[in-house]
Amino acid sequence: MRAPIFEYPSFFYKVEDWEFKKKGLLKRLDKQKFIRTQLQTFETDRQTAGKSYVHHLAELLRPELSVFCEEAAVTCSMTDAWCIRYHKGDYQGPHNHRSWGFSGVLYVENDPEVHPPTTFIAPWNDPRTDRSLLAYPPSMEEGFLFIVPSYTLHYVPPNTSRKRRTIVSFDLLPEQPTQTLNDVQN
Repeated sequence: MRAPIFEYPSFFYKVEDWEFKKKGLLKRLDKQKFIRTQLQTFETDRQTAGKSYVHHLAELLRPELSVFCEEAAVTCSMTDAWCIRYHKGDYQGPHNHRSWGFSGVLYVENDPEVHPPTTFIAPWNDPRTDRSLLAYPPSMEEGFLFIVPSYTLHYVPPNTSRKRRTIVSFDLLPEQPTQTLNDVQN
């Protein structure tokens, strides 16, 4: 009998009213300063000050994030958000975000016909082959949101198209239960 001892949580949502929300989000993103450093093979506003859209993004995704919090049985808040633009040849090597919490990716400008999927690497190898296990979001269409634990290793293969790809990523930190000394002693 099969008896799994671990579950790997991932969550997938279609953002409601996406076409309307996309226009407002792109207007805000177009006002941001994007940079490309020697360590980055893409344009991002992650290391820039004055990202004015973090609160707006949390509001924009409120319906989907509410469902996520219910399904994940967690109360959390968006602590950071950033945009990445991939032009032809741009990619992102394997990385994670932190050791706890959740992180999400929202596909803003993305064509699944020409843009490679975000690739997620399982935290364990296949026990039959010792190979890394790779997974992909169920859909990469614009307006889809994918949320995983922040420690999930992932990467983005090179964009081979002249068509720009734009995503917004964010971190969600769970509220920690408050514990008193009496709780610990009991």
